Amino acid sequence: MAKSFFALLALLSFCVYAQPESDIPANTGQVVTEKNESICKTTFSREMFNQQMTFSDQDNDKKVRRIAERKIAAAREAFAETGSYCDAADVLLTFEPKSLSSKDGDAQFRE
Repeated sequence: MAKSFFALLALLSFCVYAQPESDIPANTGQVVTEKNESICKTTFSREMFNQQMTFSDQDNDKKVRRIAERKIAAAREAFAETGSYCDAADVLLTFEPKSLSSKDGDAQFRE
């Protein structure tokens, strides 16, 4: 129950980063249509939920959880920069962190 609550809370906290359409850059270097953005939004939502569950599961290894945390942060940054669910979904699916060393704001995992 607690895992589900934290996963839902984390997913909802991501919504805070959403930008109104008027703030989205007009030229992001890709052809973006409503149809493929809709598909990407579904893909993004599913993968973000998966990453949140991976991050929240205390049975997972610290390294696995840290990678999920980094992917979530990178996807948020991508969405904030471009306003595109396709860009954010791509980051969630392909991002490989350069380092897993501790950064400010990282979760502290119990031993």
